[in-house]
Amino acid sequence: MPPRRLHSLGRIAIAFALGLSAATTLAGVGVYLALLDAIDHQVDLRLQAEARELLERNADLPEIARRIARESSERESADIGFLLRDTRGRVIAGNIAPARPLPIGISTLRHDAAIPGLSRGRALVKRLPGGETLALVAESEPIDQHDHRRIRILAMGFGAVVVLLLIGTFALIRAIRVNIAAIGGTAEAIIDGDLRARVPVNRPGSAFGGLAVTFNRMLDRIGELMIGMRSISNDIAHDLRTPLARLHGRLAALADAPEAAPVREELADAVAESEELLAMFAAILRITEIEGGERRAGFERLDLAALAAEVGEGLALLVTEGGRSFMPAPSAEAIPVDGDPRLLTQLLVNLVENAVIHTPPGTTIRLAVRREGRMALLSIEDDGPGIPAAERDRALRRFGRLDASRNTRGHGLGLPLAIAIARLHHGTLVLEDAAPGLRVTLRLALAA
Repeated sequence: MPPRRLHSLGRIAIAFALGLSAATTLAGVGVYLALLDAIDHQVDLRLQAEARELLERNADLPEIARRIARESSERESADIGFLLRDTRGRVIAGNIAPARPLPIGISTLRHDAAIPGLSRGRALVKRLPGGETLALVAESEPIDQHDHRRIRILAMGFGAVVVLLLIGTFALIRAIRVNIAAIGGTAEAIIDGDLRARVPVNRPGSAFGGLAVTFNRMLDRIGELMIGMRSISNDIAHDLRTPLARLHGRLAALADAPEAAPVREELADAVAESEELLAMFAAILRITEIEGGERRAGFERLDLAALAAEVGEGLALLVTEGGRSFMPAPSAEAIPVDGDPRLLTQLLVNLVENAVIHTPPGTTIRLAVRREGRMALLSIEDDGPGIPAAERDRALRRFGRLDASRNTRGHGLGLPLAIAIARLHHGTLVLEDAAPGLRVTLRLALAA
């Protein structure tokens, strides 16, 4: 099973915060345990020193008992407990009475040892040469509830560190999110056609500022290339459209001349070809204009259902003249969208004309508009031959004519023009299988 990956800043922040908190908690526990160990070590050294003083010069039991009595009365050692037992476990001397036997060696005592005033301590038990036992006990917590206070102090200290680190982490995540949002907003503006949009640069010397500068330089370069390509398309279209218009006029005038009767049919074909070329250049200029985004200034609130019904009524004769059936299915409710009514009309005309051109007589063409959640859907569907799924992307490209349509009139710019209009309206245009035939669906967001 592949490992799960973090795909959002929120999850990264939570994972980092949890990891940081766990690491700081472990560090706090380590410091606490190390502190206890250091205290225990110091207490153990003191107990061992006291034991050496009691047993020095091979003192006998009475001497050890006298020394215990003297040490118990002195202020410096009054916080140490002593207990000397004989081989039968009877007390010989001492100032403590543990509730349970103490093991030989060094051990830790707690309040369950029932030694008055002892909450936590260390015990050193030695077995003497005669079989007697000498026990020394010292407190490692000289202040009541000292361990709880120490834990609280460590928790406050390390908690403050965790809080500061978490604040820094989320501040960094917020800075990253803000800068990503700025880049995303700029990208959305460029997608909408505003090639002048750039990422704001607050501090060029910072990491994010340097990234923004580099991103803007890339956008400048892309903009230059796109403007150059657009200029080439415009220049070609403008420069060739004028001589083509003159050529079209001369051919039309020549075709009407009486002396052109023998070649009038050929001249008529030439006039038709020149008209097709003029339409193609007009479509190129139209697409360039729409992709530039300038037409968004003409947007207004409109009823897509009413617009489709009006355009469908005007197109009914175009469809039926070619021997095809037209079935508009207007929506019973208003479907408000924000858009340019002239461009949406042109989109509808292009899509219906495409259906007429690329389907045989007897085909049924359907026009429908409906709501789907917060989206408005406009579809033109036919039961003709359709477009294979593998060739639909090609059909959406400029001049992307399919092999089956090479012998039909057209220039391969109808669908690209419709796509440009859909993008200008923040919508999408999708080719789908109507089983049989083709369904072209325009998706637009409903007006707020």
